[in-house]
Amino acid sequence: MIEFALSFLLFLAIVTGFGQLTLAVWYKTTLHHAVRTGNRYAITGSVKQGMGQLASIKKVVKDSSAGLVNDNNVDTYLAIEFYDADGVKVSGSGSNSGGNTVVVRVADYPIPTLISSVISWVPDALKVSAASVGRLEPYAVAPAL
Repeated sequence: MIEFALSFLLFLAIVTGFGQLTLAVWYKTTLHHAVRTGNRYAITGSVKQGMGQLASIKKVVKDSSAGLVNDNNVDTYLAIEFYDADGVKVSGSGSNSGGNTVVVRVADYPIPTLISSVISWVPDALKVSAASVGRLEPYAVAPAL
């Protein structure tokens, strides 16, 4: 009976560990897919009807993130940055001009632990980040941010 209890605890720890690893990989790949999709949308200079380019990129990332990035946390975790040809960060009107670089990033997104509700001393400290970098296509007039 004692052997079973010890073996079962080890088995449970291994299964929980694999489950936590699987959850972390799913979060990472889902967020990476979302930022890559947002970046691919950004480089074309497209905008959704009635939105500026930044709002359009945010919408594409939210739609591609399987609900991980949503209206409640988009401003906390999602960052969209533009850099000129020299690698200097630019902002404001014209920062999204053709030839500039766009970085779409989700940073420090928390992954819930599978055992934190069972064992109170285990913190929710697992975090993942994903980023995608692309060069904006040359277009005559940069879309409104």
